[in-house]
Amino acid sequence: MRKVLRFFLGLAACVVLLFSAYQLYDYFVQTNASKDLLEGLAEDAVVVKTPESEAAPDDSHSTTAGAAPWDSNETAPIEVDFTVLQETNPDVIGWLYCPDTPINLPVVQAEDNDYYLRRLPDGSWNNAGTLFADYRNAGDFSGWNTIIYGHNMKNDSMLGTLPNYSKQEYYAAHPVMWLLTPERDYKIELVAGYVTSSTSDIYCVVQTDEEALALAQNAISVSDFSADIPLEPGDRFVTLSTCSYEYDNARYVLVGRLVPLGEA
Repeated sequence: MRKVLRFFLGLAACVVLLFSAYQLYDYFVQTNASKDLLEGLAEDAVVVKTPESEAAPDDSHSTTAGAAPWDSNETAPIEVDFTVLQETNPDVIGWLYCPDTPINLPVVQAEDNDYYLRRLPDGSWNNAGTLFADYRNAGDFSGWNTIIYGHNMKNDSMLGTLPNYSKQEYYAAHPVMWLLTPERDYKIELVAGYVTSSTSDIYCVVQTDEEALALAQNAISVSDFSADIPLEPGDRFVTLSTCSYEYDNARYVLVGRLVPLGEA
């Protein structure tokens, strides 16, 4: 009887081990597929500029995040060819970029908030998903608070670096992001980052500038970092959201003020 029990216990352990090995293999296959596709899109459609390239532009393409410091209020540190991107997928509505991080990624929008949870920009099934804007928001980022969702990947891809904003030093090193769209380019001045519930008011569709300002001010009051950026009525915002693990259905959100480039 003991031999039979040991046999079945050993068999169960082998099954668990094989299943775990398969899951690990599948994870690496999918993350590599996601990495290859996104890097290919960036290579085809994105040019990372430097101060020198602004003075003497050339035709070279670079996809290295953070190629050089950038403090211009007039132009973004990258250029994006949305014609190329939308030939791959007309759902592409923007490109999000943060130097010296893995965030150099397309943003899509579907008719719901489920489709791109497990699909890459080309529509192929992949657990890494794609950054996507809430389907309730305007696709041109003209709403008061546009929500962009992305997975918290173990390899820091997608929005896996967002929880790093829980430290003031990380914010100090990465205080802004850039959002480029077919219509206009924006700087995102980050104002708050914090853990919240998936049912938080931050996910509500904001209807007025007063509601938007109140939402941002509440976010600042609980933020993990201090940004010291004055807000005004009429400011529009972007909220980046990813999973967090402090409790069930926790999320880490990063709120930024959307500043059209070329404006003070």
